[in-house]
Amino acid sequence: MTSSTPSRRTGWRLAITAALAAALLAACGGGTSQIEPFAPGRLIVLGDEHSLIVNDGANNGRKYTVNGVTSDAIPIRDCTLNPLWVEALSNHYGFVFAECNKNNATPKAFMRAKAGAKVEDAATGIARQLGEQTTSGGSLQSNDLVTVMMGSNDLVELSDRVIAGTMSEADAVGEARRRAGVLAAQINGLLGAGAKAIVSTVPDMGVTPYAINLNKTKAGAATRLSNLSYEFNATLRTSIDQTRFDGRNYALVLTDDTVSTISRFPGNFGYTNVVDGVCAVALPNCTSVTADLVSGGVVASYMWADDRRLAPSMHSRIGSAALTRALNNPF
Repeated sequence: MTSSTPSRRTGWRLAITAALAAALLAACGGGTSQIEPFAPGRLIVLGDEHSLIVNDGANNGRKYTVNGVTSDAIPIRDCTLNPLWVEALSNHYGFVFAECNKNNATPKAFMRAKAGAKVEDAATGIARQLGEQTTSGGSLQSNDLVTVMMGSNDLVELSDRVIAGTMSEADAVGEARRRAGVLAAQINGLLGAGAKAIVSTVPDMGVTPYAINLNKTKAGAATRLSNLSYEFNATLRTSIDQTRFDGRNYALVLTDDTVSTISRFPGNFGYTNVVDGVCAVALPNCTSVTADLVSGGVVASYMWADDRRLAPSMHSRIGSAALTRALNNPF
Protein backbone atom coordinates (compact mmCIF):
# COMPACT_ATOMS: atom_id res chain seq x y z
CA MET A 1 0.00 0.00 0.00
CA THR A 2 1.20 3.48 -0.83
CA SER A 3 0.79 5.70 2.21
CA SER A 4 1.35 9.35 2.88
CA THR A 5 3.34 10.33 5.95
CA PRO A 6 2.49 13.49 7.92
CA SER A 7 5.63 15.18 6.63
CA ARG A 8 4.72 14.38 3.05
CA ARG A 9 1.19 15.69 3.52
CA THR A 10 2.54 18.84 5.15
CA GLY A 11 4.92 19.31 2.25
CA TRP A 12 2.11 18.99 -0.29
CA ARG A 13 -0.03 21.50 1.57
CA LEU A 14 2.79 24.01 1.98
CA ALA A 15 3.60 23.74 -1.72
CA ILE A 16 -0.02 24.19 -2.71
CA THR A 17 -0.47 27.12 -0.32
CA ALA A 18 2.62 28.82 -1.76
CA ALA A 19 1.42 28.25 -5.31
CA LEU A 20 -1.99 29.67 -4.54
CA ALA A 21 -0.51 32.68 -2.80
CA ALA A 22 1.71 33.35 -5.80
CA ALA A 23 -1.25 32.96 -8.14
CA LEU A 24 -3.34 35.41 -6.14
CA LEU A 25 -0.50 37.92 -6.05
CA ALA A 26 -0.07 37.62 -9.79
CA ALA A 27 -3.79 38.04 -10.30
CA CYS A 28 -3.72 41.26 -8.36
CA GLY A 29 -0.64 42.48 -10.23
CA GLY A 30 1.30 42.63 -6.97
CA GLY A 31 -0.15 46.06 -6.33
CA THR A 32 -3.17 47.67 -4.76
CA SER A 33 -5.40 48.20 -7.81
CA GLN A 34 -9.08 47.68 -7.05
CA ILE A 35 -10.69 44.46 -8.27
CA GLU A 36 -14.10 44.67 -9.89
CA PRO A 37 -16.39 42.17 -8.11
CA PHE A 38 -17.42 39.23 -10.26
CA ALA A 39 -21.15 39.16 -10.96
CA PRO A 40 -22.07 35.77 -12.47
CA GLY A 41 -24.94 35.50 -14.90
CA ARG A 42 -25.49 31.81 -14.18
CA LEU A 43 -24.49 29.15 -11.66
CA ILE A 44 -23.81 25.66 -13.04
CA VAL A 45 -23.44 22.82 -10.55
CA LEU A 46 -21.41 19.71 -11.41
CA GLY A 47 -20.78 16.76 -9.14
CA ASP A 48 -22.42 14.00 -7.13
CA GLU A 49 -24.89 13.73 -4.23
CA HIS A 50 -23.05 16.36 -2.20
CA SER A 51 -24.30 19.00 -4.66
CA LEU A 52 -27.56 17.46 -5.84
CA ILE A 53 -31.17 18.58 -5.56
CA VAL A 54 -33.46 15.86 -6.90
CA ASN A 55 -36.44 17.12 -8.87
CA ASP A 56 -39.66 15.92 -7.19
CA GLY A 57 -41.91 17.24 -9.97
CA ALA A 58 -43.32 19.99 -7.77
CA ASN A 59 -40.42 22.48 -7.62
CA ASN A 60 -39.70 21.32 -4.07
CA GLY A 61 -36.76 18.99 -4.59
CA ARG A 62 -35.06 16.64 -2.17
CA LYS A 63 -31.42 16.71 -1.08
CA TYR A 64 -28.91 14.09 0.02
CA THR A 65 -28.74 15.52 3.51
CA VAL A 66 -31.38 16.19 6.16
CA ASN A 67 -34.20 18.00 4.38
CA GLY A 68 -35.76 20.82 6.34
CA VAL A 69 -39.41 21.07 7.38
CA THR A 70 -41.47 24.17 8.09
CA SER A 71 -42.35 23.14 11.66
CA ASP A 72 -42.41 20.14 13.96
CA ALA A 73 -46.11 20.49 14.68
CA ILE A 74 -47.25 20.23 11.05
CA PRO A 75 -44.08 19.17 9.22
CA ILE A 76 -44.02 20.18 5.58
CA ARG A 77 -40.79 19.60 3.71
CA ASP A 78 -39.35 22.84 2.34
CA CYS A 79 -36.45 22.69 -0.13
CA THR A 80 -35.36 26.22 0.73
CA LEU A 81 -34.36 25.06 4.22
CA ASN A 82 -31.07 23.32 5.12
CA PRO A 83 -29.29 24.60 2.00
CA LEU A 84 -26.55 22.60 0.32
CA TRP A 85 -23.09 24.14 0.01
CA VAL A 86 -23.82 25.21 -3.58
CA GLU A 87 -26.97 26.99 -2.41
CA ALA A 88 -24.87 29.37 -0.36
CA LEU A 89 -23.76 30.69 -3.75
CA SER A 90 -27.16 30.60 -5.47
CA ASN A 91 -28.85 32.30 -2.53
CA HIS A 92 -26.25 35.06 -2.39
CA TYR A 93 -26.62 35.86 -6.08
CA GLY A 94 -30.42 35.57 -5.97
CA PHE A 95 -30.49 32.56 -8.31
CA VAL A 96 -32.95 29.67 -8.11
CA PHE A 97 -32.76 26.10 -9.37
CA ALA A 98 -35.69 24.66 -11.28
CA GLU A 99 -35.57 21.81 -8.77
CA CYS A 100 -36.29 24.20 -5.88
CA ASN A 101 -38.41 26.99 -7.28
CA LYS A 102 -41.43 27.53 -5.07
CA ASN A 103 -42.13 30.99 -6.49
CA ASN A 104 -41.78 29.96 -10.15
CA ALA A 105 -38.94 32.38 -10.79
CA THR A 106 -36.76 32.16 -13.90
CA PRO A 107 -33.96 29.71 -13.02
CA LYS A 108 -30.44 31.03 -13.29
CA ALA A 109 -28.85 28.14 -11.41
CA PHE A 110 -28.60 24.81 -13.22
CA MET A 111 -28.31 21.42 -11.54
CA ARG A 112 -26.15 19.03 -13.58
CA ALA A 113 -24.90 16.96 -10.62
CA LYS A 114 -26.05 13.35 -10.48
CA ALA A 115 -26.58 10.71 -7.81
CA GLY A 116 -23.83 8.12 -7.75
CA ALA A 117 -21.67 10.15 -10.13
CA LYS A 118 -18.15 8.89 -10.83
CA VAL A 119 -15.61 10.88 -12.78
CA GLU A 120 -15.62 8.82 -15.98
CA ASP A 121 -18.99 7.11 -15.80
CA ALA A 122 -20.75 7.36 -19.16
CA ALA A 123 -24.14 8.13 -17.63
CA THR A 124 -23.17 10.27 -14.65
CA GLY A 125 -19.59 11.48 -15.10
CA ILE A 126 -18.14 14.93 -15.58
CA ALA A 127 -18.14 14.72 -19.39
CA ARG A 128 -21.81 13.73 -19.42
CA GLN A 129 -22.73 16.57 -17.08
CA LEU A 130 -20.89 19.14 -19.16
CA GLY A 131 -22.48 17.69 -22.29
CA GLU A 132 -25.94 18.10 -20.79
CA GLN A 133 -25.17 21.70 -19.94
CA THR A 134 -24.15 22.38 -23.53
CA THR A 135 -27.20 20.61 -24.93
CA SER A 136 -29.77 22.04 -22.52
CA GLY A 137 -28.28 25.37 -21.50
CA GLY A 138 -25.75 26.30 -24.14
CA SER A 139 -21.98 26.53 -24.07
CA LEU A 140 -20.13 27.87 -21.07
CA GLN A 141 -19.72 31.64 -20.99
CA SER A 142 -17.32 34.06 -19.37
CA ASN A 143 -19.88 35.13 -16.77
CA ASP A 144 -20.71 31.56 -15.68
CA LEU A 145 -19.77 30.38 -12.21
CA VAL A 146 -19.30 26.59 -12.12
CA THR A 147 -19.01 24.47 -8.98
CA VAL A 148 -17.34 21.06 -8.97
CA MET A 149 -17.23 18.41 -6.24
CA MET A 150 -16.81 14.82 -7.46
CA GLY A 151 -14.82 11.73 -6.60
CA SER A 152 -16.27 10.26 -3.40
CA ASN A 153 -18.03 7.43 -5.19
CA ASP A 154 -14.87 6.64 -7.16
CA LEU A 155 -12.88 6.22 -3.97
CA VAL A 156 -15.42 3.88 -2.40
CA GLU A 157 -15.38 1.81 -5.59
CA LEU A 158 -11.59 1.55 -5.60
CA SER A 159 -11.47 0.58 -1.94
CA ASP A 160 -14.11 -2.08 -2.52
CA ARG A 161 -12.06 -3.51 -5.38
CA VAL A 162 -9.03 -3.85 -3.11
CA ILE A 163 -11.17 -5.61 -0.49
CA ALA A 164 -12.55 -7.94 -3.18
CA GLY A 165 -9.02 -8.80 -4.27
CA THR A 166 -9.47 -7.51 -7.83
CA MET A 167 -7.09 -4.57 -7.43
CA SER A 168 -3.88 -4.02 -5.50
CA GLU A 169 -3.35 -1.16 -3.05
CA ALA A 170 -0.79 0.42 -5.36
CA ASP A 171 -3.06 0.15 -8.38
CA ALA A 172 -5.95 1.69 -6.44
CA VAL A 173 -3.77 4.69 -5.57
CA GLY A 174 -2.65 5.01 -9.17
CA GLU A 175 -6.23 4.84 -10.41
CA ALA A 176 -7.36 7.47 -7.88
CA ARG A 177 -4.64 9.77 -9.17
CA ARG A 178 -5.55 9.05 -12.79
CA ARG A 179 -9.24 9.80 -12.25
CA ALA A 180 -8.38 13.02 -10.43
CA GLY A 181 -6.28 13.97 -13.44
CA VAL A 182 -9.25 13.32 -15.73
CA LEU A 183 -11.44 15.55 -13.56
CA ALA A 184 -8.77 18.27 -13.53
CA ALA A 185 -8.51 18.10 -17.34
CA GLN A 186 -12.24 18.77 -17.62
CA ILE A 187 -11.89 21.68 -15.19
CA ASN A 188 -9.03 23.03 -17.30
CA GLY A 189 -11.36 22.79 -20.28
CA LEU A 190 -14.18 24.76 -18.70
CA LEU A 191 -11.74 27.36 -17.44
CA GLY A 192 -10.29 27.57 -20.95
CA ALA A 193 -13.81 28.29 -22.20
CA GLY A 194 -13.82 31.38 -19.99
CA ALA A 195 -16.00 30.18 -17.11
CA LYS A 196 -15.03 30.74 -13.49
CA ALA A 197 -15.03 27.82 -11.06
CA ILE A 198 -15.25 26.95 -7.41
CA VAL A 199 -13.58 23.55 -7.04
CA SER A 200 -14.07 21.55 -3.85
CA THR A 201 -11.95 18.64 -2.76
CA VAL A 202 -13.87 15.53 -1.73
CA PRO A 203 -14.33 14.79 1.98
CA ASP A 204 -11.86 12.50 3.68
CA MET A 205 -13.75 9.25 3.08
CA GLY A 206 -11.70 7.47 5.72
CA VAL A 207 -13.49 9.28 8.56
CA THR A 208 -17.01 8.63 7.29
CA PRO A 209 -19.38 6.37 9.26
CA TYR A 210 -19.14 4.05 6.25
CA ALA A 211 -15.37 3.67 6.69
CA ILE A 212 -15.56 3.40 10.47
CA ASN A 213 -18.09 0.56 10.31
CA LEU A 214 -16.32 -1.19 7.44
CA ASN A 215 -13.06 -1.10 9.36
CA LYS A 216 -14.59 -3.30 12.07
CA THR A 217 -14.69 -6.27 9.70
CA LYS A 218 -12.16 -5.20 7.05
CA ALA A 219 -9.12 -3.97 8.94
CA GLY A 220 -7.30 -1.15 7.19
CA ALA A 221 -10.31 0.03 5.20
CA ALA A 222 -10.50 3.42 6.92
CA THR A 223 -6.79 4.10 6.44
CA ARG A 224 -7.05 3.06 2.80
CA LEU A 225 -9.98 5.40 2.15
CA SER A 226 -8.18 8.29 3.83
CA ASN A 227 -5.10 7.62 1.73
CA LEU A 228 -7.11 7.38 -1.49
CA SER A 229 -8.86 10.64 -0.59
CA TYR A 230 -5.54 12.34 -0.01
CA GLU A 231 -4.02 11.10 -3.27
CA PHE A 232 -7.12 12.04 -5.28
CA ASN A 233 -7.36 15.52 -3.79
CA ALA A 234 -3.63 16.23 -4.07
CA THR A 235 -3.63 15.26 -7.75
CA LEU A 236 -6.77 17.27 -8.44
CA ARG A 237 -5.34 20.40 -6.87
CA THR A 238 -1.98 20.19 -8.60
CA SER A 239 -3.32 19.14 -12.02
CA ILE A 240 -5.34 22.29 -12.63
CA ASP A 241 -3.05 24.12 -15.05
CA GLN A 242 -1.37 26.80 -12.97
CA THR A 243 0.55 28.08 -15.98
CA ARG A 244 -2.78 29.17 -17.53
CA PHE A 245 -5.15 29.64 -14.61
CA ASP A 246 -4.94 31.31 -11.21
CA GLY A 247 -7.13 33.22 -8.79
CA ARG A 248 -8.71 35.10 -11.67
CA ASN A 249 -10.17 31.84 -12.95
CA TYR A 250 -10.87 29.48 -10.08
CA ALA A 251 -10.81 29.00 -6.33
CA LEU A 252 -10.38 25.95 -4.11
CA VAL A 253 -12.52 24.87 -1.18
CA LEU A 254 -10.67 22.41 1.04
CA THR A 255 -13.56 20.24 2.19
CA ASP A 256 -11.17 17.39 3.03
CA ASP A 257 -9.28 19.53 5.53
CA THR A 258 -12.51 20.76 7.12
CA VAL A 259 -13.88 17.24 7.53
CA SER A 260 -10.59 15.84 8.85
CA THR A 261 -10.13 18.62 11.39
CA ILE A 262 -13.66 18.41 12.76
CA SER A 263 -13.47 14.62 12.98
CA ARG A 264 -10.41 14.98 15.24
CA PHE A 265 -11.69 17.86 17.39
CA PRO A 266 -15.52 17.71 17.21
CA GLY A 267 -16.15 19.47 20.51
CA ASN A 268 -14.25 22.55 19.34
CA PHE A 269 -16.82 22.96 16.57
CA GLY A 270 -19.97 22.12 18.51
CA TYR A 271 -20.42 18.50 17.35
CA THR A 272 -21.33 15.62 19.65
CA ASN A 273 -21.31 12.88 17.01
CA VAL A 274 -18.91 12.53 14.07
CA VAL A 275 -19.00 8.74 13.71
CA ASP A 276 -22.68 8.06 12.90
CA GLY A 277 -25.27 9.36 10.48
CA VAL A 278 -28.24 11.16 12.01
CA CYS A 279 -30.78 9.83 9.51
CA ALA A 280 -32.75 6.64 10.16
CA VAL A 281 -34.24 6.63 6.65
CA ALA A 282 -32.47 6.53 3.33
CA LEU A 283 -31.44 9.74 1.57
CA PRO A 284 -32.79 11.80 -0.11
CA ASN A 285 -35.97 11.05 1.87
CA CYS A 286 -34.67 12.00 5.30
CA THR A 287 -36.13 15.11 6.93
CA SER A 288 -35.65 16.73 10.32
CA VAL A 289 -38.88 15.14 11.57
CA THR A 290 -38.09 13.04 14.65
CA ALA A 291 -39.37 9.85 13.03
CA ASP A 292 -36.74 10.17 10.27
CA LEU A 293 -33.83 10.45 12.70
CA VAL A 294 -31.93 8.04 14.90
CA SER A 295 -33.05 7.91 18.50
CA GLY A 296 -32.05 11.11 20.26
CA GLY A 297 -30.51 12.50 17.08
CA VAL A 298 -30.01 16.28 17.04
CA VAL A 299 -29.34 17.33 13.47
CA ALA A 300 -27.12 20.30 14.32
CA SER A 301 -24.84 18.11 16.46
CA TYR A 302 -24.10 15.52 13.78
CA MET A 303 -21.40 15.79 11.13
CA TRP A 304 -22.97 13.20 8.83
CA ALA A 305 -26.49 12.77 7.46
CA ASP A 306 -25.93 9.11 6.61
CA ASP A 307 -22.87 6.88 6.32
CA ARG A 308 -21.09 9.05 3.73
CA ARG A 309 -23.01 12.28 3.06
CA LEU A 310 -22.70 15.46 5.07
CA ALA A 311 -25.26 16.88 7.47
CA PRO A 312 -26.66 20.42 7.01
CA SER A 313 -24.26 22.12 9.42
CA MET A 314 -21.32 20.85 7.38
CA HIS A 315 -22.90 22.10 4.17
CA SER A 316 -23.22 25.48 5.89
CA ARG A 317 -19.50 25.53 6.74
CA ILE A 318 -18.42 24.49 3.26
CA GLY A 319 -20.90 26.86 1.64
CA SER A 320 -19.54 29.75 3.68
CA ALA A 321 -16.02 28.91 2.51
CA ALA A 322 -17.19 28.70 -1.10
CA LEU A 323 -18.95 32.05 -0.89
CA THR A 324 -15.90 33.66 0.69
CA ARG A 325 -13.78 32.38 -2.20
CA ALA A 326 -16.28 33.63 -4.78
CA LEU A 327 -16.42 37.10 -3.24
CA ASN A 328 -12.72 37.56 -2.53
CA ASN A 329 -11.02 35.85 -5.45
CA PRO A 330 -10.13 38.40 -8.13
CA PHE A 331 -12.33 36.74 -10.76
